[in-house]
Amino acid sequence: MLGFNRNQERIHILKDVTGILKPSRMTLLLGPPGCGKTILLLALAGKLNKSLKVTGEIDYNGVKLQDFVPEKTSAYIGQYDLHVPEMTVRETLDFSARFQGVGSRAEIMKEVIRREKEAGIIPDPNIDTYMKAISVDGLERSMQTDYIMKIMGLDICADVLVGDAMRRGISGGEKKRLTTGEFTIHMKFSGWFIISTILL
Repeated sequence: MLGFNRNQERIHILKDVTGILKPSRMTLLLGPPGCGKTILLLALAGKLNKSLKVTGEIDYNGVKLQDFVPEKTSAYIGQYDLHVPEMTVRETLDFSARFQGVGSRAEIMKEVIRREKEAGIIPDPNIDTYMKAISVDGLERSMQTDYIMKIMGLDICADVLVGDAMRRGISGGEKKRLTTGEFTIHMKFSGWFIISTILL
């Protein structure tokens, strides 16, 4: 990967980087400031600046990055957590879900059930129950929001304000998990590839 400075001199940002990230494992990326950690993570998420010249390949299970939409299965979460401090954790996740298009799925669910019956498909009971529960109209609280809060460990602070430097709120670790929850709440699959930077 090459970058250019003001004098159009070539600067190698990453060179000869090879690696494999295995599924269902947490991978820690360490390095001194300025060594290219963020650039590598942005490259994996498909969010590199278009002005950078990239050589080499990135594969997702054998599929080339250019033939793949990484935004559907991965999320780049930066080191700064930006939230509305006056909102609670639950309100933040609900807002994020609605803003990202996670809304009523009642009509879609009816169509899925009809097609399953026509094709003689017996759905997995756990997935079927979850999909039906998140597609119910008129709920005051979203089951999907509750689910994300539970798996992110945010259910204990669901009704606490996010806060900021001037308002008491949730902790820094809870803010990082809230940011991760905002990115994952709209993902409609069981496997997530979260790319996160942490200031060390």
